[in-house]
Amino acid sequence: MNKQGPDKIDWTDASWSPITGCDFACKYCYARRMANRLAGRYGYPKVNPFEVTFHWDRLNQPLKWKKSKKIFVCSMGEMWGEWVCPARIGDVLKICWKSQHHIYQFLTKNPTRYNDFHCILNGWYGTTIDGLPFTEGNLEKLVHSTSGAKVRFISFEPLLSELHPNLYDIDWIIIGADSSRGAKKPPQKWADILIDYARGAGTAVWVKDNYGYPDVIKEWPEVKK
Repeated sequence: MNKQGPDKIDWTDASWSPITGCDFACKYCYARRMANRLAGRYGYPKVNPFEVTFHWDRLNQPLKWKKSKKIFVCSMGEMWGEWVCPARIGDVLKICWKSQHHIYQFLTKNPTRYNDFHCILNGWYGTTIDGLPFTEGNLEKLVHSTSGAKVRFISFEPLLSELHPNLYDIDWIIIGADSSRGAKKPPQKWADILIDYARGAGTAVWVKDNYGYPDVIKEWPEVKK
Protein backbone atom coordinates (compact mmCIF):
# COMPACT_ATOMS: atom_id res chain seq x y z
CA MET A 1 0.00 0.00 0.00
CA ASN A 2 1.13 3.51 -0.79
CA LYS A 3 -0.52 6.07 1.43
CA GLN A 4 -1.48 9.24 -0.35
CA GLY A 5 -1.34 12.87 0.69
CA PRO A 6 -1.09 16.45 -0.53
CA ASP A 7 2.06 15.78 -2.58
CA LYS A 8 0.78 12.57 -4.16
CA ILE A 9 -2.61 11.41 -5.49
CA ASP A 10 -4.90 13.54 -3.39
CA TRP A 11 -8.19 12.08 -4.63
CA THR A 12 -7.60 8.71 -2.97
CA ASP A 13 -6.58 7.36 0.44
CA ALA A 14 -4.27 4.60 -0.73
CA SER A 15 -3.02 2.90 -3.86
CA TRP A 16 -2.87 -0.86 -4.37
CA SER A 17 -1.00 -2.36 -7.33
CA PRO A 18 -1.38 -6.13 -7.58
CA ILE A 19 -0.74 -5.61 -11.30
CA THR A 20 2.06 -3.33 -12.49
CA GLY A 21 3.34 -2.35 -15.89
CA CYS A 22 1.69 -1.29 -19.11
CA ASP A 23 2.17 -1.81 -22.84
CA PHE A 24 0.86 1.64 -23.75
CA ALA A 25 3.70 4.04 -24.52
CA CYS A 26 2.38 7.33 -23.16
CA LYS A 27 5.30 9.77 -23.11
CA TYR A 28 4.02 11.52 -19.98
CA CYS A 29 3.52 8.33 -17.87
CA TYR A 30 4.65 8.98 -14.29
CA ALA A 31 4.50 5.27 -13.40
CA ARG A 32 6.91 4.31 -16.18
CA ARG A 33 9.27 7.10 -15.12
CA MET A 34 9.15 5.86 -11.54
CA ALA A 35 9.79 2.26 -12.57
CA ASN A 36 12.75 3.29 -14.70
CA ARG A 37 14.15 5.41 -11.87
CA LEU A 38 13.88 2.55 -9.38
CA ALA A 39 15.48 0.15 -11.85
CA GLY A 40 18.43 2.50 -12.20
CA ARG A 41 18.74 3.02 -8.47
CA TYR A 42 18.70 -0.66 -7.52
CA GLY A 43 20.31 -2.07 -10.64
CA TYR A 44 17.41 -4.28 -11.67
CA PRO A 45 18.52 -6.66 -14.43
CA LYS A 46 15.23 -6.44 -16.35
CA VAL A 47 15.42 -5.04 -19.86
CA ASN A 48 11.98 -3.51 -19.39
CA PRO A 49 11.38 -2.49 -15.76
CA PHE A 50 7.76 -1.65 -16.64
CA GLU A 51 6.81 -5.03 -18.06
CA VAL A 52 3.37 -6.27 -17.01
CA THR A 53 3.64 -8.27 -13.77
CA PHE A 54 1.12 -9.84 -11.40
CA HIS A 55 2.13 -9.60 -7.73
CA TRP A 56 0.57 -12.45 -5.76
CA ASP A 57 2.15 -11.18 -2.55
CA ARG A 58 0.11 -7.96 -2.78
CA LEU A 59 -3.24 -9.50 -3.65
CA ASN A 60 -4.70 -9.77 -0.13
CA GLN A 61 -3.45 -6.43 1.18
CA PRO A 62 -6.88 -4.67 1.31
CA LEU A 63 -8.31 -7.49 3.40
CA LYS A 64 -5.92 -6.48 6.18
CA TRP A 65 -7.09 -2.84 6.22
CA LYS A 66 -9.93 -2.67 8.72
CA LYS A 67 -10.60 1.05 8.29
CA SER A 68 -12.62 2.00 5.20
CA LYS A 69 -10.50 3.54 2.44
CA LYS A 70 -10.80 4.85 -1.08
CA ILE A 71 -8.28 2.70 -2.92
CA PHE A 72 -6.84 3.54 -6.34
CA VAL A 73 -6.32 0.15 -7.99
CA CYS A 74 -3.16 -0.38 -10.05
CA SER A 75 -1.78 3.14 -9.93
CA MET A 76 1.48 1.64 -11.23
CA GLY A 77 0.01 -0.20 -14.19
CA GLU A 78 -2.88 -0.76 -16.59
CA MET A 79 -5.10 -3.47 -15.10
CA TRP A 80 -7.60 -3.34 -17.96
CA GLY A 81 -5.18 -3.64 -20.86
CA GLU A 82 -5.99 -6.32 -23.44
CA TRP A 83 -2.71 -8.01 -22.53
CA VAL A 84 -3.88 -8.78 -18.96
CA CYS A 85 -5.30 -12.27 -18.47
CA PRO A 86 -9.03 -12.22 -17.55
CA ALA A 87 -8.36 -14.63 -14.69
CA ARG A 88 -5.94 -12.17 -13.09
CA ILE A 89 -8.47 -9.34 -13.34
CA GLY A 90 -10.98 -11.72 -11.77
CA ASP A 91 -8.58 -12.41 -8.89
CA VAL A 92 -8.35 -8.68 -8.16
CA LEU A 93 -12.12 -8.19 -8.35
CA LYS A 94 -12.72 -11.09 -5.93
CA ILE A 95 -10.68 -9.26 -3.30
CA CYS A 96 -12.74 -6.12 -3.96
CA TRP A 97 -15.94 -8.12 -3.45
CA LYS A 98 -14.63 -9.52 -0.18
CA SER A 99 -13.92 -6.07 1.25
CA GLN A 100 -17.15 -4.13 0.79
CA HIS A 101 -16.08 -1.56 3.38
CA HIS A 102 -13.59 -0.13 0.87
CA ILE A 103 -14.24 1.90 -2.28
CA TYR A 104 -12.14 0.79 -5.25
CA GLN A 105 -11.26 3.41 -7.86
CA PHE A 106 -10.46 1.92 -11.28
CA LEU A 107 -8.87 4.00 -14.03
CA THR A 108 -8.01 2.90 -17.55
CA LYS A 109 -7.32 4.12 -21.05
CA ASN A 110 -9.15 1.01 -22.32
CA PRO A 111 -12.67 1.37 -20.85
CA THR A 112 -14.26 -1.15 -23.24
CA ARG A 113 -12.59 -3.90 -21.16
CA TYR A 114 -14.91 -3.02 -18.27
CA ASN A 115 -17.67 -4.59 -20.33
CA ASP A 116 -16.11 -8.04 -19.88
CA PHE A 117 -16.84 -8.00 -16.12
CA HIS A 118 -19.80 -7.11 -13.93
CA CYS A 119 -19.47 -3.74 -12.19
CA ILE A 120 -18.85 -4.24 -8.49
CA LEU A 121 -21.06 -2.27 -6.11
CA ASN A 122 -18.12 -0.71 -4.28
CA GLY A 123 -16.29 0.24 -7.48
CA TRP A 124 -15.84 3.65 -9.11
CA TYR A 125 -15.12 3.31 -12.82
CA GLY A 126 -13.02 5.87 -14.64
CA THR A 127 -11.17 6.51 -17.86
CA THR A 128 -8.49 8.94 -18.95
CA ILE A 129 -9.05 11.58 -21.60
CA ASP A 130 -5.95 13.67 -22.21
CA GLY A 131 -6.87 15.49 -25.42
CA LEU A 132 -4.78 13.26 -27.68
CA PRO A 133 -6.38 11.14 -30.45
CA PHE A 134 -5.61 7.91 -28.57
CA THR A 135 -8.15 8.67 -25.83
CA GLU A 136 -10.78 10.31 -28.02
CA GLY A 137 -14.12 8.58 -27.56
CA ASN A 138 -13.27 7.14 -24.15
CA LEU A 139 -16.17 8.94 -22.48
CA GLU A 140 -18.74 7.18 -24.65
CA LYS A 141 -16.90 3.85 -24.28
CA LEU A 142 -16.95 4.26 -20.49
CA VAL A 143 -20.70 4.91 -20.39
CA HIS A 144 -21.50 1.98 -22.68
CA SER A 145 -19.26 -0.44 -20.77
CA THR A 146 -20.27 0.30 -17.16
CA SER A 147 -23.99 -0.32 -16.82
CA GLY A 148 -24.82 -0.37 -13.13
CA ALA A 149 -21.73 1.51 -11.98
CA LYS A 150 -22.31 3.62 -8.86
CA VAL A 151 -19.80 6.25 -10.00
CA ARG A 152 -18.35 6.99 -13.42
CA PHE A 153 -15.49 9.44 -13.66
CA ILE A 154 -13.12 11.03 -16.15
CA SER A 155 -9.52 11.88 -15.41
CA PHE A 156 -8.46 14.80 -17.57
CA GLU A 157 -4.85 14.34 -16.50
CA PRO A 158 -2.72 15.39 -18.09
CA LEU A 159 -4.94 17.89 -19.88
CA LEU A 160 -3.10 18.49 -23.15
CA SER A 161 -5.68 20.37 -25.20
CA GLU A 162 -8.97 22.25 -24.98
CA LEU A 163 -11.91 19.84 -24.70
CA HIS A 164 -15.71 20.15 -24.86
CA PRO A 165 -17.17 16.92 -23.44
CA ASN A 166 -20.76 15.94 -22.74
CA LEU A 167 -20.65 15.13 -19.03
CA TYR A 168 -24.31 14.28 -18.35
CA ASP A 169 -23.57 10.59 -17.72
CA ILE A 170 -20.42 11.34 -15.69
CA ASP A 171 -20.49 11.74 -11.90
CA TRP A 172 -17.00 13.14 -11.31
CA ILE A 173 -14.12 14.69 -13.20
CA ILE A 174 -10.48 15.11 -12.19
CA ILE A 175 -8.42 17.83 -13.85
CA GLY A 176 -4.63 17.77 -13.72
CA ALA A 177 -1.47 18.78 -15.54
CA ASP A 178 1.45 16.91 -17.05
CA SER A 179 3.88 16.26 -14.20
CA SER A 180 6.84 15.53 -16.48
CA ARG A 181 9.92 17.63 -15.84
CA GLY A 182 9.83 20.74 -17.98
CA ALA A 183 6.23 20.16 -19.15
CA LYS A 184 4.32 23.30 -20.06
CA LYS A 185 1.45 24.16 -17.72
CA PRO A 186 -2.00 24.09 -19.37
CA PRO A 187 -3.95 27.36 -19.65
CA GLN A 188 -6.51 28.17 -16.96
CA LYS A 189 -9.09 28.50 -19.74
CA TRP A 190 -8.99 24.78 -20.46
CA ALA A 191 -9.95 23.96 -16.87
CA ASP A 192 -12.57 26.74 -16.85
CA ILE A 193 -14.30 25.13 -19.83
CA LEU A 194 -14.42 21.69 -18.18
CA ILE A 195 -15.68 23.15 -14.91
CA ASP A 196 -18.46 25.03 -16.75
CA TYR A 197 -19.56 21.81 -18.48
CA ALA A 198 -19.48 19.97 -15.15
CA ARG A 199 -21.61 22.62 -13.43
CA GLY A 200 -24.18 22.35 -16.19
CA ALA A 201 -24.32 18.56 -15.89
CA GLY A 202 -24.27 18.37 -12.08
CA THR A 203 -20.89 16.65 -12.17
CA ALA A 204 -18.51 16.91 -9.21
CA VAL A 205 -15.09 18.47 -9.88
CA TRP A 206 -11.65 17.77 -8.43
CA VAL A 207 -8.79 20.00 -9.59
CA LYS A 208 -5.35 18.69 -8.70
CA ASP A 209 -2.83 21.06 -7.18
CA ASN A 210 -0.40 20.43 -10.04
CA TYR A 211 -2.69 22.34 -12.41
CA GLY A 212 -1.99 25.62 -10.63
CA TYR A 213 -5.66 26.61 -10.74
CA PRO A 214 -6.36 29.77 -8.68
CA ASP A 215 -9.29 28.25 -6.76
CA VAL A 216 -9.27 25.10 -4.64
CA ILE A 217 -11.95 22.76 -6.00
CA LYS A 218 -12.00 19.28 -4.47
CA GLU A 219 -15.48 17.76 -4.58
CA TRP A 220 -16.54 14.15 -4.12
CA PRO A 221 -19.13 12.56 -6.40
CA GLU A 222 -22.60 11.63 -5.25
CA VAL A 223 -22.81 7.83 -5.18
CA LYS A 224 -25.92 6.42 -6.84
CA LYS A 225 -28.27 4.43 -4.65
